[in-house]
Amino acid sequence: MEDPEMPNQSSASIVDTSRPFRSVKEAVAVFGERLLVGEAYSSSPKPCANAPLSETGTWDSLLSSTTTVKEEKEHEVLDTLKKLEAELEETKEELRLLKEREEDTEVALASLNAELHKNMSKLAEAEAEAAAAAKAVATRRITMGCENGRIEEEMKRTEALAQILRFGGKKEKKKVKKKPIIPLVGDLLMRLRRKGSLSSSFKSFD
Repeated sequence: MEDPEMPNQSSASIVDTSRPFRSVKEAVAVFGERLLVGEAYSSSPKPCANAPLSETGTWDSLLSSTTTVKEEKEHEVLDTLKKLEAELEETKEELRLLKEREEDTEVALASLNAELHKNMSKLAEAEAEAAAAAKAVATRRITMGCENGRIEEEMKRTEALAQILRFGGKKEKKKVKKKPIIPLVGDLLMRLRRKGSLSSSFKSFD
């Protein structure tokens, strides 16, 4: 493995012509050593600054950091899922409440509709009864009017007949009173003649 290069001001412009890394562990080890060496040169020297970092320790730290990031992401995903589940449950509860309210509204509307039909039936019956009563009253008035008219006509006829009878009786009385005397004398002579003829006939038999 190559020795780590010393960092300087022009290190950013130097092209790395070293051979490719054989594995990820080697890359992590090399870059880890370079970082440690850079820190050592930038700060006060430490006793263990030039001590090589073991590949196993560097890999473990990388794995632990990767695991930590992964766990954090998993926790974030789990938190998001929990929030979504909670929102879904709230939505379900709201839908259930809305459904119950809708059912209650339908029941109330059905009850009101039945009550309305019942009241309309009662109103129709009352109107029919009122119409029948009015018709009966009108018929009774017409009947009473006809009967009154008939009674009046009968009374008029009776009065007219009574007047006729009274007038006829007066005429007969007048005729009897004003009967002439001559016919009475004629009748008397006829009776006497009959009696005379009868008496003569009786004498002839003798």
